[in-house]
Amino acid sequence: MAVNGSFSFTYPWVLYALAVFVPLVLFDIFGSQRKREQRLPEELRKKLIISVLFFRVFIACVIIALAQPRWGISFSQTENRRSLDTVFAIDVSRSMDIRDAGSRGLSRLERGLAIARETAAAVPGPRYAAAIGKGTGILAVPLTWDSEAALSFLESLESSSITGRGTNLESLLTAAAGAFHGTFPARQVIVLISDGESLSGVIRAALDRCAGSGVIVVAVAVGSDEGRPVPGDGISDDEGTISSRDAAVMRMAARRTGGIYIDGNRDDAAGILAAHLRSLSPESGFQGSRPEPKERRSLFIILAIIAYGMSKFSPLAPGKKR
Repeated sequence: MAVNGSFSFTYPWVLYALAVFVPLVLFDIFGSQRKREQRLPEELRKKLIISVLFFRVFIACVIIALAQPRWGISFSQTENRRSLDTVFAIDVSRSMDIRDAGSRGLSRLERGLAIARETAAAVPGPRYAAAIGKGTGILAVPLTWDSEAALSFLESLESSSITGRGTNLESLLTAAAGAFHGTFPARQVIVLISDGESLSGVIRAALDRCAGSGVIVVAVAVGSDEGRPVPGDGISDDEGTISSRDAAVMRMAARRTGGIYIDGNRDDAAGILAAHLRSLSPESGFQGSRPEPKERRSLFIILAIIAYGMSKFSPLAPGKKR
C-alpha cells in the first residue's frame, strides 16, 4: 500500500501474471500464425495486428486491475463516521434499459442510479463500494471512505459498461459480498438494485451465503409489474421479449438476509433507503485526518472494457469493412 502518494499495488503478486506476455510475444514473432499473416494483403494484415494489440492491452489492464493499483493520497476530514460498509450492487442487464421506472420516463437503470446517488449524498458517513453485473458480477469500486469515487463511477455507469448477455444475480451478489473480505468489523450491507429477473445462477445460494456471513441485502426493485419489451441492440436474442419486475424475488432477497424491500418507483425511495442505512449503525466519533491511498482499479477496468471492445467490435477488427 502507498504511504507517500507513490504508485503501489494492494496485491503486487498478481503482477507476476504479466509474465504471460513473454510467450505471447514470442508466439507473435516466431509462431506459425506469423508466417500466415505475411501472406495476407497489407491492409488486412495491419487490421489484424491492431486487433491483436488491443486484445493484449485488454489482458494487461485486467491483470493490473486485479492487483488493485493505488496512487495519490486523500485525507479524510474530521467528522463523524458510521461503522457501516455499503455496497451498491447494480444490475446492468438489457432489461434495465426499459423505460418503465416511475412516471418520469426514466429507464430502470437510470432510476436505480438516481436512488444510489441520492442515498450516498444523504448518508456520507459509511464506506461505499460499487459492483455491477450482467452475465457476470464485477466489484468495480472497492470499499472506500472517499464517497466521491463511488459517486463518480455511478455517474458514468450505463448498461454497455460491461459485456455479456443475460442476468446472473447470484454472481452480482457474490462480487458485492467480496468487498467485505478482510475489512474491519462493521455492519455490512448490500443494496441490490435490479428488476429481479435472473436468467442464470441461483440467487438463493448467494443469499444464504450472505445471511451466513451476516451481510444484509436491501432490495430496491425498479421497473413495472406489467412489463415492457426489452430494447434491441442488434446483438441480444432477448430483443422484444416482455420483461417485468419480479418483486417476489426482490422481497425474498431482503427477507432471507434481514433487509428491507423498497419499491424503486416511489418518489421517496432514496429517503427510505437513507433512513434505513442510518438506523443500521449509529455515528461514531473520529478525530483528526486520515491519509488513504486512492484506489485506481476502476480506471483500469474501464480501459480493459474499451480495449476489448476495440479488439472485437471496432472498424479496425479483422473482417470489418470501413
